Amino acid sequence: MRPAAGLLAGAVLLLLAACTDDGAQHQPLPAAPAASEASHQPLASPTLPPVVNSDGCQGLISAAQVQQATGLPVGASQGDGAAAAAQYGQAAQTLGLDAHARMCPFGSAAGDQVTVVALTFADAGQAQKLWTTIASLEAVGGVGEAALSDKSKTLLARRGKAIVAVYMVAAANPGADHLSQLRSVASAALAKA
Repeated sequence: MRPAAGLLAGAVLLLLAACTDDGAQHQPLPAAPAASEASHQPLASPTLPPVVNSDGCQGLISAAQVQQATGLPVGASQGDGAAAAAQYGQAAQTLGLDAHARMCPFGSAAGDQVTVVALTFADAGQAQKLWTTIASLEAVGGVGEAALSDKSKTLLARRGKAIVAVYMVAAANPGADHLSQLRSVASAALAKA
């Protein structure tokens, strides 16, 4: 695997793993006043910036489609999805590729998580260029023109000029074989990618 290509493949997997972030940016607490000032001034109240909620999914796949495909009671997760999707597009640019990225995070109170990322390239050649850099997963059939998966949590599928990545954690049985659910989610996303 070429270093730059491996960088994007690694970035895709790292961003998928980090997609459960609540979007809040945590600031350090203000410094305590000096002892001589403590009796004269109230302590500053630590505040966090407002939570940003934006749509990075742009209609790629709905919570209902993910629920039907996985059997998990998930809903759309909140966070700055547009900013996260932009990071995927920027990662592709570092390889000289032009990709429109969409990211759809879903979750449940029980800890179930499903994240779908779609990269739609300017042409099929660019999608193929990225695809050839991914070597850490096993080839599987049943979705798209080609698919790679660990059969438990991750599936990447390619069709035409699109690559869809699905990351899923079923809290009740995270290490089980979830290939059929991963395929179902990827198929639904590829239909709109």
